[in-house]
Amino acid sequence: MNVESEYNAKFEQLCNGIPNNKYIFEITKLCGYGEFLTIYKKQTPLDLYKTVSIQFECKDIKELYFINNCTNEKIRLPITDEITIWQFMFNNNSGSTQIIKPVYPIPCKIVYRIYFDDGHTHGNTVCESKSTI
Repeated sequence: MNVESEYNAKFEQLCNGIPNNKYIFEITKLCGYGEFLTIYKKQTPLDLYKTVSIQFECKDIKELYFINNCTNEKIRLPITDEITIWQFMFNNNSGSTQIIKPVYPIPCKIVYRIYFDDGHTHGNTVCESKSTI
């Protein structure tokens, strides 16, 4: 196996293994701009806030939240390290109805959308991504 084939095989293995122990979230700003982010299922909501802060270069996150697919209400992620992301997502469900549904249809990997309020208002302007160096 050549170096490029070895790299491609390992990279594919990495990508295919993500859903086993990580969630894929589409972190979406209120203006509609979004990026994928992965986080271990055993990490905490506080870890997620920190990761979003780093990825979006934002030191002052107002809130992160899901939208309940059944009621359209906000489900705010608490800033805590006392529960895991997995516990939060699946202990918030009442009954057997999954209130947080994946964004993309099968056969896509499961991706959940989290809304990210950074306190900025964008009016009618398009939100820009963070600058790259």
